[in-house]
Amino acid sequence: MLPSHLAGEADLTDLAHRAIGDSDVMDALMRDVRTVSHRYCRARLSGYRDGGQLADDVAQEICIAVFQALPTFEDHGVPFEAFVYAIGSRKVADAQRSAYRSRHIFVEVVPDLGDTAASAESEVLDRFEAKDVLDLLDSLPERLREVLVLRVAMGLSAADVGMTMGMTAGAVRIAQHRALQRLRALHRAREITRGEVRA
Repeated sequence: MLPSHLAGEADLTDLAHRAIGDSDVMDALMRDVRTVSHRYCRARLSGYRDGGQLADDVAQEICIAVFQALPTFEDHGVPFEAFVYAIGSRKVADAQRSAYRSRHIFVEVVPDLGDTAASAESEVLDRFEAKDVLDLLDSLPERLREVLVLRVAMGLSAADVGMTMGMTAGAVRIAQHRALQRLRALHRAREITRGEVRA
């Protein structure tokens, strides 16, 4: 993954090595870490209550943890994104456990905003579709789900995902293909079920 503001100049692993002692490079690196972390958190946490805010908070925690751990980063042929993912997956798991433990019923007061029926309706539909996608993802085995999140949400290459998860690039592509096939089949089955229920 190439940082947009340094495209063609360096990858994140190179930036990580150069960031210590160079505030401009550190700023560029942390902007890119924030982008990658936020994408990952949105993919993993958006189904939770206040998922958008939770994703923002956890992405910030990941950035802080990466910044603090950066001096210990060693390149063993694994991309820097894998280092970020290792930290991020722990932070996301912590947030998921915390959200599960603190399940409460909240009653929110809805302010009177006038006539917003069209936008409210589209927002509900968008949330419903996002929840459907997250439910489908949750029905996948953990390994297949992680492959999809890393490939699609984080934008990592098959080789980078392979190094991160201890798989070959070919195995990652096969896992991604199988995951997508399962998602399609599950989606079709749900649509058929919904069609029968509506009829």
